[in-house]
Amino acid sequence: MSAESSYEGFPGKVGRTREESTPYWQPKLKAAAGSPNIVIILMDDMGYADLGCYGSEIDTPHIDALAGRGVRFNHYTTHPICSPARAALLTGRNAHAVATGWLANNNPGYPGYLGDIPKDCATLPETLKAAGYATVGVGKWHNSTDSAVPNDTWPTARGFERFYGFLEGETSYFHPARLVMNNMVVPMDAYAPDYYSTDDWTQQAIRFVKEIRNDQPERPFFLYVANNAMHGPLQAKSNDLEKYRGKYDEGWDVLRQRRLERQISMGLVPADTKLAPHDPNVPAWDSLPVAERSLYARHMETYAAMLDCVDQNVGRLVELMRELGELDNTIFVFSSDNGGTGAGGPSGAVHFNRRFSGLKAHDVDQCVERSEWIGSARASPVYPSGWAQVSNAPFPCYKTHTAAGGRRVACIVSWPARLLQQGQIRQQFAHVTDIMPTLLDMAGVAPLVQSHGSPAKPLQGLSQLKVLQDSAAPAVRREQYYECWSHRGYYRDGWIAVSIQQLGVGINFDNWTLHHQPSDFAEAIDLRDRYPERLKELVEAFDQQAWANMVYPLDNRTILQKFQTIPATQRPETHSRRRFLPGTQTVNRSLVVPLIADRSFVISATLAHRANDEGILFALGDVSGGMVLYIESSQLHFYYNGFGDFSSLEGIPMPTGTHQVAIQFEALGQRRGRGRLLLGGQAVDDWRDLSPSLMGGFHEGLDIGIDRRAPVHWDLFQRRGNFPYSGKLQDLVIESGDLAPDSLYRAK
Repeated sequence: MSAESSYEGFPGKVGRTREESTPYWQPKLKAAAGSPNIVIILMDDMGYADLGCYGSEIDTPHIDALAGRGVRFNHYTTHPICSPARAALLTGRNAHAVATGWLANNNPGYPGYLGDIPKDCATLPETLKAAGYATVGVGKWHNSTDSAVPNDTWPTARGFERFYGFLEGETSYFHPARLVMNNMVVPMDAYAPDYYSTDDWTQQAIRFVKEIRNDQPERPFFLYVANNAMHGPLQAKSNDLEKYRGKYDEGWDVLRQRRLERQISMGLVPADTKLAPHDPNVPAWDSLPVAERSLYARHMETYAAMLDCVDQNVGRLVELMRELGELDNTIFVFSSDNGGTGAGGPSGAVHFNRRFSGLKAHDVDQCVERSEWIGSARASPVYPSGWAQVSNAPFPCYKTHTAAGGRRVACIVSWPARLLQQGQIRQQFAHVTDIMPTLLDMAGVAPLVQSHGSPAKPLQGLSQLKVLQDSAAPAVRREQYYECWSHRGYYRDGWIAVSIQQLGVGINFDNWTLHHQPSDFAEAIDLRDRYPERLKELVEAFDQQAWANMVYPLDNRTILQKFQTIPATQRPETHSRRRFLPGTQTVNRSLVVPLIADRSFVISATLAHRANDEGILFALGDVSGGMVLYIESSQLHFYYNGFGDFSSLEGIPMPTGTHQVAIQFEALGQRRGRGRLLLGGQAVDDWRDLSPSLMGGFHEGLDIGIDRRAPVHWDLFQRRGNFPYSGKLQDLVIESGDLAPDSLYRAK
């Protein structure tokens, strides 16, 4: 190398000495001067009518104030289930086109449903980060297929510089099963007594923003607050609950009508709007026994308290921006991923996760007995579909449906410095895919040309900036397809065709209904027979867009059939043995559930036990369902939580010394099971009923020597907390046996 040479790829000059050399520093990436901050607050399962500024009686003054400083859309739509809606929002592309046509962690092996956003589809945080923005996120992710170990689908691999929250679809609000900070599972044995996840997301968001300002006072930021509220389980803080006691005693029929009246009075919906027909499966409130009315009212009291808490936290974020002097130049977007859920059915549920394990709901009398559990950390409730009708007023149907109740949600956009027509309503049509291009347009940021080394797929969304700036601007978007769970829809120029399917049976390709939104805002009148050519046009348009966006094949299986499908390459062997070591954090449920789900098994622990030692040997699952083996007062106990059906094996004296203790479970079929305790491989008691057999449905995985976070055994938790074992545990071994004869997990 000569004295005038340099190193390959180095733009400066390198000689033998510093005096002969010229240094070079990579220019720092910097956003354009005056770039706005961007805050997206995304709700989960919140209906169109749940906010005060959309007609609700729930107290949401801070969110209403956002609308007062911005604009509300009255015809904004979304993909009607969480993962697809989030993928569309974060990519500006249709959900199926980014491989997220259904829940991210349910890969059936087809291109539109693989669950991971492709690398050539640049995300909003990736695009803003490349333009010099700081990018941080908190709350629910649900856009990764594999959450057991860090991988390139996690938030920090898709544009977020920092992320704090959980990766799956739902979790406890008081005891989240598994929190992630960036690429690390947060080590956590127990939460503070006053912990509540909605507050936690906001506290972490405020910390992230303050740290950005400490480091880089001028750098604009993108903050994504992805709430799990209002998704089940319905759990709320006691002080918020008390505020709404008695507020829903009049019932869902009265409240639904009142919300429509408020919507009309505020000009949100046309004056001639009528409520969509009452769901025939929902009983009239006045026909219900008094005890049931009290039970159902408690569900909605909890729901309202949860949303009130969200509003309080929106107020905290707004106040932070005001204190920083940046409120005027901060864009707020507030919306929901889909409408209110009807999954609870006419009676709702106190232990809703039974459904994910293929079990029938408890009868109403038992739910009445446990009504005080609703709102607490002890249960996993979901409200009755009568309240979902109130949430989605004035529309028909619910989450997952492509009818209006599933796809039409609230959307508020605020930017005081630039959106001067404040407090107004926009009637122009907009869709979730429009959020990303609109925000890029507002921030003056161009979409990426390259994404992860490949040409970036173009955005499918359309910027709504002109609509935001001018109420008289023509609609930017004219049409959009919808599909979820084989329910279908197609909108074009005021007309919407909808096909709602009955799950678990053959798909009906000819049950479309036709609605004219300008003359029938609630989409309650079927015009199929009057305008057959219009319907044919929309159905053909759906088919074209379905092929173009990888919607096919349609999958009309039930939710249980979908959840219990295991690809042949991932099925555990009929007989398998796994050893787990103590002294670690919780083993992810995805690694353990296949070993015990609806099958025979033995779980054994080897321990060195002293006379006064006690504590939990292992715990699998949480308050939703699971099992725990523990020693208390020199007795070996086993407790079984069959999704609200409780059983126990108790009173076996625990000898001192080194021993192997075990629970042996035998799956008998028809979701029945029996179990017994073993000491040194020998049975020490008789077989006893342990039903139903466990399948998926609980949130937490396997704890060894402790029961972290949400407990399996509530009463034990109340007495002893997470009750770590004081002796020495060597290991835990799970030996899997045969699947139950009629198990849905058997290969098909």
